Amino acid sequence: MWRGLSDVPADWPSCAVTIGVFDGVHRGHAWLIENTLRAAAESGLPTVLVTFDPHPARVLGLPRDTSALSSVERRAGLARELGVDRVCVLPFTPELARMSPAEFVENVLVNALHASSVVVGANFTFGHRGAGDVDTLRRLGTRHGFTTRGVHLMPADGADCSSTHIRGCLQRGDLLAAARALGRPHEVEGALTSGHEVVLPEGTALPRPGRYAGLAAGRTVELVVTGSPGTDAAPLRLRGLDVPGGETVRIQFLEKIDT
Repeated sequence: MWRGLSDVPADWPSCAVTIGVFDGVHRGHAWLIENTLRAAAESGLPTVLVTFDPHPARVLGLPRDTSALSSVERRAGLARELGVDRVCVLPFTPELARMSPAEFVENVLVNALHASSVVVGANFTFGHRGAGDVDTLRRLGTRHGFTTRGVHLMPADGADCSSTHIRGCLQRGDLLAAARALGRPHEVEGALTSGHEVVLPEGTALPRPGRYAGLAAGRTVELVVTGSPGTDAAPLRLRGLDVPGGETVRIQFLEKIDT
C-alpha cells in the first residue's frame, strides 16, 4: 500500500487505474475492480486502486454520513484479495480538493502513476467542486494517452449498490440488506477491554442501537450497540467471548435479535 504519491516508485510502469473512496469494497466496487483487471489484462499491465483518506465529504464539510465501513488497511486487503496489485491512499487535503480536473490528471494519473487505462464509476466526479466527470476524464485521457471506461453502477435492492445505501441499511438495522450489498456481513475491528467493551476508531459505521447476533474469533457472540463512536463512552459491547483485554478483534454483524 502506498500512502501518498511520494511512495510510488520512480520506475513504476504503465498501469490500469481505478479511482474512488472504495469504503467497504462492496459488490459495486468489486464490479469496478473486475473491469479494471480486465482492462489491465488486455495489455498485460499491473493494476492500481486509488482511494482517499479521510473521506472527501468530511474534509469539504458536506452534510453527509461519512461513517467508515472499513479502515484504509482493510480496504487495501480486500482489494488485494480481488486481485489488485497496488493500493494508493491519497491524503484528501484542502490542497488536493482545490486541484482542477486537469491538474489532478497530470499530477496523479500521468506523472505519478503512468496510467494507460482508467476505469471509474459512471457517476464519477473529480477536481475542484467536482467540475470533472467521465467525459472530462475521457477528453483529458485523449490528450495524455490513456483510455477511459465509465462503468454503470450495480443495483442492490432497488437502489444503487453504494456505500451510502449500505450506511442507510445499517441505520435501519437491516443487516441482511447491508450484507447483500457488501457481499459479506458488515464488520468492525477494535480493541476488546476487560469489561467486554469494544474500543472502535472514531467514525466507525455501526447498526442502529440494539442487540445483534455476530461472530468474533470464530465464535458466535451477542453484540449490544448503545450509540455511535465518538458520541458514547461504550458504543459497542460484546458478550460470549472470553479473551484478554486489549486484544484486537474483528467482529461480524449477522442479524438483529428481537427484544
